[in-house]
Amino acid sequence: MTSKIGILYGRKDHWSEEPQGGVYEKDKRGYYNDHKYEGEIENGKPNGNGTWTMGNGAIYVGQFVNGHREGLGTFTWSEYGPKSGTSYEGEWLNNRQHGKGKMIYESDIKDGFEGGVDEGNWIDGEMVIDEWSPEGGKDYTEEELEERVEYYEEKRKKYLADKKD
Repeated sequence: MTSKIGILYGRKDHWSEEPQGGVYEKDKRGYYNDHKYEGEIENGKPNGNGTWTMGNGAIYVGQFVNGHREGLGTFTWSEYGPKSGTSYEGEWLNNRQHGKGKMIYESDIKDGFEGGVDEGNWIDGEMVIDEWSPEGGKDYTEEELEERVEYYEEKRKKYLADKKD
């Protein structure tokens, strides 16, 4: 079957050319009544390049294979969720971060968080910590190491606090 450009509504494996209830609109809280995909379609599913806007406002722009995020893409979390202002750019496999990528954290002035980037390898949605080797690496002073530990401890605290919400 050949691919076409179009619009689909639905979730993961349940795509339709019509939105739920026949109308695609926001409710009083600002959520859409359905997910919306705009892009290449094959066999009634996203396949190729496209944009998937989720009901809560989160957006994925990138490649799809047989209805799943697969290949290169950028996912930006909704302003309504605990990861508001965070995005992931990189490789995807079966709807999960998988391969090389980076998580980008937006700064938050009221919390004093300067933002940041975690870059590395991902497996099945989780960042993999590569084994550290001192060969060819930077030699940090004791003060620099303490600063790095404090930075990552603060980042972990914020992550865990956001995860509770």
